Amino acid sequence: MNPPDADVTELPSSPGARLRREREAQGISHQQAAESLNLDTMVLTHLEANDFAALGAPVFVKGHLRRYTTMLGLDEDEIVSLYEHSKQQLGEPSLVPKSRLEMAPVRGKPRWPWVVGGAVTFFIASALVAYLSEHGLPWVDTTPEESTAPVLQEVPATTMQSPAGASTPAIAGSAEAPSSAAAAPAAAAAPIALQPGQVNLRVKFSADSWVEVFDGSGKAVLYDLGKAGTERTLTATAPLSVTIGNAASVAVTVNGRVLPALPRAQGQALARFSIGPDGSLR
Repeated sequence: MNPPDADVTELPSSPGARLRREREAQGISHQQAAESLNLDTMVLTHLEANDFAALGAPVFVKGHLRRYTTMLGLDEDEIVSLYEHSKQQLGEPSLVPKSRLEMAPVRGKPRWPWVVGGAVTFFIASALVAYLSEHGLPWVDTTPEESTAPVLQEVPATTMQSPAGASTPAIAGSAEAPSSAAAAPAAAAAPIALQPGQVNLRVKFSADSWVEVFDGSGKAVLYDLGKAGTERTLTATAPLSVTIGNAASVAVTVNGRVLPALPRAQGQALARFSIGPDGSLR
């Protein structure tokens, strides 16, 4: 015959099961135990299910275990020791209970790459707009509806004035070429009818060169790449601001007067100057 101790069933090895068995043995419900401890019933449910991660850091779990074991009349040190050796402590729990973590909003991916990318795009677009506002689009042809700038003429071949008054193109190698060439300065010297404050400007290219001209209001009246053998003629309100990229290959005529040389810095191909209302350089 076995001793009386054989009738005693083996005690559970987990702290939660030990607490639940003792509570049920004393006939105490979850609600009664929670009211006695002034705790939520879910706290007791997590304790008895050994779901300690839902209760936060170990210091909180030990506090709940000690109060629960004191109410049930169990040994505090024994229950805490079971908790410390429990397999439920595989990971370090958060200081925030799991029930609150589940209610926290889900955070998406960081947005700072989009913010930085948007800022860089904005600055690039602003710089591009500023550049186009200042220099325009040289590769786009300007139509009469889009601009009121003077009409620029491209003359591929010079038209000579014959002695009889008929306009005939000069032909290279012909016998009449010298007489026509002699008549050309007289035609160029003819007076040009201008409004007050206006200046007539003709730019002739012996080699490719870019040229830009702004009138007195700061408006671009010529912004183009002149091809070799062509010329541009315009009439605009002075003072004119002129910039020529390859000054050595460009001849400039102002109000019918050919400029002897374009002002440019020593050793530079670029020339930059202004033309007053009287046609003088500044």
